[in-house]
Amino acid sequence: MMNNQRKSLLTILFVGTSLAAPLMAQDVQTALKDVEAERFNKAGQTLTQLATSSPSAENQFYLGYYYLRSGQIDQAKAAFEKGAAADKKDQLNNIGLAGVALAKKDRATAKTLIDNAVSATKSKDQNVLLRAGEMYTLEETNDPAEAIRLLTIADEKDKKNENPEIEMTLGDAYFLKNDGGNAISKYENALAISPNLAEANYKIGRLYLRGKNYTKAQEYFKLAIQNDPEFAPTYRAYADALANSRAYKSAAQNYELYVQKSGTTDPEQLLDVARYKFLAEDYQGATAYLDQLKGKVNNPIIDRMYGWAYTATGKNNEAVEALNRFITSSPQKVMSDDYKYLGRAYGQLGTPEGDSLGIANLEKAASQDTTDNLYREIAKKYYDSKRFDKASDYYTKTIQRDKKPQNNDFLWLGLSSYQYAPRVGRDSSAAPMDTAQIRQVKQQYYMKADSAFGQMAQRIEADGKTYPLAYYYRAMSNYYAYAKEPEKASSSATPYFEKFIEQATTPKDASDKTDYSRYLVTAYKTLAGFNIAKKDDAKAKEYFNKVLEINPNDPDVKKALEEPKAASPAGRPATKAPARKSTAGK
Repeated sequence: MMNNQRKSLLTILFVGTSLAAPLMAQDVQTALKDVEAERFNKAGQTLTQLATSSPSAENQFYLGYYYLRSGQIDQAKAAFEKGAAADKKDQLNNIGLAGVALAKKDRATAKTLIDNAVSATKSKDQNVLLRAGEMYTLEETNDPAEAIRLLTIADEKDKKNENPEIEMTLGDAYFLKNDGGNAISKYENALAISPNLAEANYKIGRLYLRGKNYTKAQEYFKLAIQNDPEFAPTYRAYADALANSRAYKSAAQNYELYVQKSGTTDPEQLLDVARYKFLAEDYQGATAYLDQLKGKVNNPIIDRMYGWAYTATGKNNEAVEALNRFITSSPQKVMSDDYKYLGRAYGQLGTPEGDSLGIANLEKAASQDTTDNLYREIAKKYYDSKRFDKASDYYTKTIQRDKKPQNNDFLWLGLSSYQYAPRVGRDSSAAPMDTAQIRQVKQQYYMKADSAFGQMAQRIEADGKTYPLAYYYRAMSNYYAYAKEPEKASSSATPYFEKFIEQATTPKDASDKTDYSRYLVTAYKTLAGFNIAKKDDAKAKEYFNKVLEINPNDPDVKKALEEPKAASPAGRPATKAPARKSTAGK
């Protein structure tokens, strides 16, 4: 009976022991998968618990390996040293210490440790060879050639070709060597062994990403996600590929998935999410991530991102503070966009000082900016503040700067010049001019307006459309430019008035219901005046009757028809800008 009880107890103890070992091995394998998937927090918990409960040389190695892969070099060194002390014959911890030396750029020590470990195991321990080769691939400054040498020996010992990790690590070594063809071959070998290996497809995609083949890279990243939706690094690389394809919203979403699936709290990773959210114009999302980094990241770029995001969300005082802080603290990193956003933030403060500083900062950015034509933005600010001379200057710069200027650039250049002309000589801040100079400068601005409207009309008509007001303003520009030369004013302006009338009264687009009546009235009256001056009363009467068709009670025309030899009733044309039309767009 006692023997039976003892036998049962031994069986229980034996079974308990046999079950414990596989469970521990299974935990290690799960933790190593977590390391590869960059779920470092989870891996660390598992491996710390294993090393604490069973501080064997092997468990200490894997704990150190976790620390090494997650960038905790000093903790890795401590774990490897403890493991090496636990078993003098076990060489894995010496390999780990070599990895620590390589991380510290001490290649001589690393080589000695690895060579000794390989020699001690007579180049027969596949795991030692694998880990030794891997250590040479963990840093970009390591030795891929030595990694390939060691891994090739390990691969030769894999007689049945059952170890995809050797093929994967060889692929990493070729990746570091910038040998994409061999790297892909090795990753494909790993897939042949383990067809659903997400890491292999991820790393093939990473090669295409490095080669700037973003479409192909995305294909492999999608495959990797299908293989294993929890393999976190894929999402980060996929985000990079999407961002390089300007799919910023999807990039931000995938980078956020990386953060969620890896469980990372690394401030630099969170900063990357903020960057992508900013590029996706999710400014509130970007600032939400930036808020998490306060006091954790000493990176002046955060002030830049806050400044840009605050400008976009209308928090202009905060934007001004953040951008001025960035520009002051990091002058060597300042680029044109910093001045652009600072200028916009100042301009949106709604104060005279803000307007002035806004334009000054936009001016700093304008000559270097390659995405926006900031001269257009400056010109609009001057136009809106009725500084038409400055607006005219900056619309000229806008057109000169832009490879494909917009039709509206010519429109607002024309209107700015047209509206500044009558103000010449009245600007107290300008140098004083005599009467002859004033007349000459006025004429120059009217002719500048005429040229701008002419170019605009030509561009629009080249697209098979019309913009009648271009001819109206050409006519009026000539009318006023030669105000002291009535015959020249008449001969210059008349063809443009006639062209305006033709286009305004017979539009190409039947759906165009634009009301040109007030401009037509001015045109008809002015043409009538020209004909009275030429003593062509019949023609003048014809134009006067055209006015009455629009406004039967026009008092000036009624009076003129009663007294045919009276002076022209043509009034000064309106100088306000007309409403923008779609035909005056890009």
